[in-house]
Amino acid sequence: MIPVLSAEETRQADAYTIQNEPIASIDLMERASHAFANKFAELAGRGHRLYVFCGTGNNGGDGLAVSRLLIKQGYDVRVFVAGSPEKGSPDFKTNLERLNSITSPGFIDSESHFPRLDDQDIVIDALFGSGLSRPLEGIYADLVSHINGSRTKTYSIDIASGLFADQPPQGTAIIQPLHTISFQCPKASFFHPASKDYTGQWHVVDIGLDQKFIDSLGVTQFYSEPEDFTKLVPRRSKFDHKGDAGKVKIIAGSKGKIGAAVLCARATLRTGSGLVFVQTPVCGRDVLQGAVPEAVVIEDKNMEVITGIEPGDYDAIALGPGLDTREETRKAIRKFLEKTSAPIIIDADGLNILSIEKDLLKKAPAQSILTPHPGEFRRLVGDWSNDFEKITLLGKFAMDHQFNVVLKGAFSIVCSSTGDIYYNCSGNPGMATGGSGDVLTGIIASLLGQIKRPFDALRLGVYLHGLAGDLAADKIGTNGMIASDIIDFLPSAVKKMQF
Repeated sequence: MIPVLSAEETRQADAYTIQNEPIASIDLMERASHAFANKFAELAGRGHRLYVFCGTGNNGGDGLAVSRLLIKQGYDVRVFVAGSPEKGSPDFKTNLERLNSITSPGFIDSESHFPRLDDQDIVIDALFGSGLSRPLEGIYADLVSHINGSRTKTYSIDIASGLFADQPPQGTAIIQPLHTISFQCPKASFFHPASKDYTGQWHVVDIGLDQKFIDSLGVTQFYSEPEDFTKLVPRRSKFDHKGDAGKVKIIAGSKGKIGAAVLCARATLRTGSGLVFVQTPVCGRDVLQGAVPEAVVIEDKNMEVITGIEPGDYDAIALGPGLDTREETRKAIRKFLEKTSAPIIIDADGLNILSIEKDLLKKAPAQSILTPHPGEFRRLVGDWSNDFEKITLLGKFAMDHQFNVVLKGAFSIVCSSTGDIYYNCSGNPGMATGGSGDVLTGIIASLLGQIKRPFDALRLGVYLHGLAGDLAADKIGTNGMIASDIIDFLPSAVKKMQF
């Protein structure tokens, strides 16, 4: 996993590395510029004219150094500096002297100095970095508008100019890059919907900041990587029997929404559970018996909704998909929560019932797993003004109730009961389809039944769900993907993770 640092933590890591490696700041800038130039060459190839726009701070110094390196590699590079060079940072001035030995940059102090950009050109954005303290204005805002309006492919150094690393976007004077090549760690803003137009496809390059110091910072946000999950995947031995692979109960379905129970049960089985029981109303019995013959159906006494739940002897229990929120069901869940002590998975209408009767949050067992989408989460905690406030609310909610929570979406946000945040790295837009959440609930229930550790089951389940979706997208594309496609690729996803 990769730590997600704040702008201040990044500044501290820079300073510590400079002092203790030791390395001069200009040499660390050179190292970072080499890393950017190498990744840029890999992504962009050759044959394009490059326009590099630099500010006069250290991000601009990076841009000057990158320009020099790319010129030496044979690229056609035009360099422009916005701002007063005499007010530049020391490392900016050093790199300006180095660049002047091979080419002279142009200087921009009015719109008349903006170069004409062709849609076949490439722009490298090095105007402002992660230390930005206020929205861009004046000539800088005009230059950003000029670049964004040019239809060129833009690559930002470390972070798009005008975008804050750990605050919501402000104003519209923000570069809209095709790619962002970020130093050492991704920025928190990369993971939030409000920043989607200002990140493009982002990449992280190692610039050799002191890792032990970063580990000592007590970082609470991380970006998960595929290798983080390999050791968590359940593996069967030759002498295992079905009881060893987890006994799971699913409480799901109501009249008109039995499909949610079907999807959840199929996902549970396809993730490896040995025994799956599904409690559903009478109206769902025949549907489930036909659609999921491998599951045992427990028939509720009511024709249309769930009215009574017994905890029973299960390794994992999931409730919520297609459940409905009628009074009879709410009463049944209240009685169930008063009787059960083991962690459970709560999704969909289970969450909606918690938001209707909020005192039930105190009755749900500690370490339970909740899987809300943003609308469900809003009903649980109230509204938020921006994505960063949303993350704060998520951490507080998880810690206050000792829950493990995933806030579903792009880069689904997994939060532990201690408030640590993990952004998920798998998944694609094709998974934004009805029933996808029911599949996720089944996956997590299966894993909880097998590995017995709620937070590990949650993290692994979210990743596995996304990986199965990615395998499906590779095969059939994203536009027509349905939830059943994710289930079909679950065995392949598990197999891929076991090697």
